[in-house]
Amino acid sequence: MGRNKLVIIMVLFIFLSSSIISVEASYRVLQQGMKGRDIRELQENLVMLGYRIIIDGNFGPATKSAIIEFQRKSKLPNDGVVGKQTWNRLKDAVSFEKYKVRSGDTLSKLAHTYDVPVTVIKEANKLDNDIIRINQELIIPKTALGGGIDTDFYEMVSYKVRRGDTLDKLANRFHTTIRTIKQVNNFETTRIREGQMIKIPKLIIDLSQTSKNTTAVKKDFIWPVRGRISSGFGYRIHPILNKRSFHNGIDIAVGTGTPIKAVKSGKVLNSGWVGGYGKTVTIDHGNGVVSLYGHNSKLLVRPGQSVKQGQIIAKSGNTGRSTGPHLHLTILINSKEVNPLKYLD
Repeated sequence: MGRNKLVIIMVLFIFLSSSIISVEASYRVLQQGMKGRDIRELQENLVMLGYRIIIDGNFGPATKSAIIEFQRKSKLPNDGVVGKQTWNRLKDAVSFEKYKVRSGDTLSKLAHTYDVPVTVIKEANKLDNDIIRINQELIIPKTALGGGIDTDFYEMVSYKVRRGDTLDKLANRFHTTIRTIKQVNNFETTRIREGQMIKIPKLIIDLSQTSKNTTAVKKDFIWPVRGRISSGFGYRIHPILNKRSFHNGIDIAVGTGTPIKAVKSGKVLNSGWVGGYGKTVTIDHGNGVVSLYGHNSKLLVRPGQSVKQGQIIAKSGNTGRSTGPHLHLTILINSKEVNPLKYLD
């Protein structure tokens, strides 16, 4: 009997050990040069946090730069290598947001602003009632994993499934992940059928191959147009969506047809329709600097064209998601939005 017990214990030990090894083996440290589905999921998390990289499953320089920036902000060792600590911090970052209560805030207002049910906020913060106080720190859970993909340079498109399509193939083709396609379509399995209509987040502008910042950016940009700043850089209540959101540039109120100038010399990345921006021009100025001009009525340059500082590139308008004629100007350095007022001379 004792011998039998010993055998059983040894078998259980071997089984548990193999299970632990299997779990450890299913996880791998991610770094530059690697490829795979887990890289796509990593890139998707970064895009949801606002990093402008392409989701292609290849851990390249752009992905490494984004990881280093995230690690720096998170006060982690910024080596560009994704170990468990970085993975866990990324998961936290995409799953909730910290918010400090301000005067006039109520749970119902916050629920409306963040599009999260009151019950979810209460549960996340272990609140027994609806009372909140000024300066109280709340956790605001983020709903719909992958929802952040529907951002400035990504938009949801309707797609009719063709013969031979799989979620994995579509994820590769559209630079997204299987989990996001499942989430936005409320799929419980990966099975799709020919002729089925599904939604897929599609990349509109790829900033992954733009220039890299190597030296300090000077304050030598010219104003693209002169006018009243109707909306500044930073958080605001969106005038159309009526939600608290981050405004990644400045809006300059001008009449339709006003000439828009390039803030610096550079090469046109895109000239066409971009989601909520409407008719848009983006220019790579070198040294990691990219400018974006949105809501135009007419575009006067083409992709790949070189332009000089002050050259007229578009005519202002009211296209896209806009409440009136104006120019939306975004300036990015290493694919991260910065306040244009810091660089306009």
